[in-house]
Amino acid sequence: MFHKALRLTAWAHYGQVTKFGDPYMTHPVAASYELLAAQAAGESFNVDLAVVVALLHDVVEKSDVTVKSIRKDFGKSVAEGVEAMTKNEALPKEEQLKDSIVRILEQPREIAMAKLADRISSMLPISSEWSPQKVETITNNAKMILQMLGDASPYLAKRLEKKIAAYEETLEKIR
Repeated sequence: MFHKALRLTAWAHYGQVTKFGDPYMTHPVAASYELLAAQAAGESFNVDLAVVVALLHDVVEKSDVTVKSIRKDFGKSVAEGVEAMTKNEALPKEEQLKDSIVRILEQPREIAMAKLADRISSMLPISSEWSPQKVETITNNAKMILQMLGDASPYLAKRLEKKIAAYEETLEKIR
């Protein structure tokens, strides 16, 4: 299942790049790595579910892959996890993250872990081109994710806390 998800992710994100200019594929793979590190640190969870959802978490938003096709190819649990992590674009932008988190909370713990891993892997070093407001928004969103989902994984919560602290330190310097 992991290989199948990896192939779909590579296909869905083909040609896409991150805000840092890396192939987009590096982001879901890094999120998956965070989950494997949590397992290696001794946390017990359904690593297959968490890793497959982490790999697929952006394919619906960033390609023509549908939740229905994910359900057909990966099953109900994976499809529901991906759907919970997919932003509802019918909502105003400022409400989309909280809505997604509320839906994630209705899922198994592994989906919350995938979201924590997603945010950790998104918080790369801050670009000098970013405004203090952008850094503050990213930091505040990470704090909300940590507050609402952090209980799902002590290991990932600590990793996210460190990322938030680094962003806050940089934010103080650029203000």
